[in-house]
Amino acid sequence: MDQDWAGGLPKHILDSIVEKLESSIDFLRFGVVCDSWYSITKDNRIKRSKMLRHHQVPMLLVPSEEEHTWSIYNVLDEKFLTLKLSLTYDKHFSGSSQGWLVITNKDYTVTLCRPCFTLEGDFDDASKSIHLPCLFPPLSEFYQNAEDLPRLDNESYVDEIEEVLVEGYDFHVLKALITADPLLNPNDCIIVVKYDQSKLAFLRYGKDTTWTKFADPYKFQDVVLYKNHIYAIDSFGRLLSFDPYNGIMKWVASGIQTTSGGTLNRYLVESFGELLTIERYVRFLECDDHFYGRVTLTFKVFKLDFDGAKWVEIKSLGDVALFIGDSSGISVLASKFRGCQANCIYFTHDDAGLTTKTETYCDLGVYFLESESFDFHYNLNSNVFHRMQRRPPIWIVPLLDGY
Repeated sequence: MDQDWAGGLPKHILDSIVEKLESSIDFLRFGVVCDSWYSITKDNRIKRSKMLRHHQVPMLLVPSEEEHTWSIYNVLDEKFLTLKLSLTYDKHFSGSSQGWLVITNKDYTVTLCRPCFTLEGDFDDASKSIHLPCLFPPLSEFYQNAEDLPRLDNESYVDEIEEVLVEGYDFHVLKALITADPLLNPNDCIIVVKYDQSKLAFLRYGKDTTWTKFADPYKFQDVVLYKNHIYAIDSFGRLLSFDPYNGIMKWVASGIQTTSGGTLNRYLVESFGELLTIERYVRFLECDDHFYGRVTLTFKVFKLDFDGAKWVEIKSLGDVALFIGDSSGISVLASKFRGCQANCIYFTHDDAGLTTKTETYCDLGVYFLESESFDFHYNLNSNVFHRMQRRPPIWIVPLLDGY
């Protein structure tokens, strides 16, 4: 941190400046100026909580050189912030929502972590953690009845099963939605997770002691909170609404006919009163019958026509920019954030771990809808990509010292 040259400014002046900050990025920049300004941001809890409820530009959480540490990268100016996050976790995050990171543990329990971002050299860790129940391990999903469980008399067979479970646990959950902050608004908090590739389960925080599955056999791709209702989209583009308090599910929109080639991922984003779905077409690269990377081919954006119960393709987002990946989708007005490109989709390498240690096949960047062109990699250097093999980057809206 720089010398505390601003320490003589009266507190009421600094408080007034903080109240006029509109973006989490400016809030962070204010906090890293000097010690006294950093203290003001830590004390201003109301301002921090308000920021989580507005459309804020997320930043990219990327692995640092030091073990168990993560850095914050601002893709708008392509610079690292002088902040770090210490977590005893060196694998894939299972999602990000409401400023919380989602972690799947080896025993298939789920942990929510509200990270505390500290200045470099500051080792005070005030991160918050919430521990949630076990989420349907693969064996419990496959064997529905106790009598169906295999006899575990063979020691090598037991070891083999345990190895499969341990190796796959960090990709058991691929995405999560948190409807309200569990510490600020626990009564309104519902956690919905996408797990086991395409299944959904939910838990009402403070009320449920076990997870509840959404109805099978739908193959879900994303879930979103829109106008206080939970919506999920399946592999055909069909939209479903779900009420976790009475269990009622109903179809809202028909599917989308796909025309482009490649593997298709879908995302749901609330965007200033509209509900959008984004189609991402991905091609997996293959050599000698082995996949060694992937690349995004194109994007398509659709807006929900509630009256017509259908999706309508749109060719422009106007002043809006979208951020998609393993995190909950985020929309922002580009004109409010210096360096943010309008009518663009910022995306990360999501849904699967990296299969290569080279940046050539790390699938992240910006897509420009008007020109239908890409700018890949956010100007990150090869050393950063080497560290991403087991720790893919994820979007998060960081706030200093959590609460």
